[in-house]
Amino acid sequence: MSPATATVTFTEHAVDAAGFTVRYWEAGEGTPLVYLHPAGGPHWRPVHQQLAEQYRVIQFEMPGWGDDANDKASTLREQAELMATVIAALGVDSYHLMGTSLGGAVAVNLATLFPDRIISLVLDAPAAFRDGSTPPNQLTPEQAQRAFRTHPEREPHFEMAPPEAMARFWPFVEKLMGTPDDTLVDRMRSCGVRTLVLFGTEDGIIAPHNGRTYRRHLSNSSLQYVFDAAHDAMGDRPEAFYAVVDDFLRRGMGFLVSDQDTLINP
Repeated sequence: MSPATATVTFTEHAVDAAGFTVRYWEAGEGTPLVYLHPAGGPHWRPVHQQLAEQYRVIQFEMPGWGDDANDKASTLREQAELMATVIAALGVDSYHLMGTSLGGAVAVNLATLFPDRIISLVLDAPAAFRDGSTPPNQLTPEQAQRAFRTHPEREPHFEMAPPEAMARFWPFVEKLMGTPDDTLVDRMRSCGVRTLVLFGTEDGIIAPHNGRTYRRHLSNSSLQYVFDAAHDAMGDRPEAFYAVVDDFLRRGMGFLVSDQDTLINP
């Protein structure tokens, strides 16, 4: 079944942890797959539904995006430590971890801090390294659409967060992203978690060449590029994105890229 035909319904819950009431959405059964959203907040794509056919998919609204201000995290590392506490509060001790953009930056920090908890790590256009990249708040709406989507005509349509929401949480995003962490590279080098790094070849937010930095420092990793996709690769090429992620989660570093219309053949 393709992501477009998935019919799984996510239900909303909340958990009290680390001094916050954190909303989360959950669907599916099986091995937990925790998803960390990008800077725009909780991020829904048909791929999430498709993954929930195989896994217990849990997406959190990270502290700082909900009703409560987050005054406990000033860095990506501190945000990752908070999320580790939140995830543990659900009784989830071992899980696959996937993050998009800023969520990918939090995810790589979490995995390097608590590698024994992570079965597999999927980094979707992660924002921990941003050489040659452009902050989305510096783009016009037309530029942002091109940077995020090569195919805005496909569902779901590209949408920026509402201006009032951006005004509320963007200062927190800039605080998390603005403090370099000199320990991250060393932690990555000692992290043995199997990792898949994905970038769209047309990504206009996080320059795709940053993928090589993750591949260089994460010894147990594979770097794959999704052709004809921008920053929102799972929206531009959902079938390709799902195929490679599902294969990787099931078979680890033995995964194979499909010879159909996925990464190799645009």
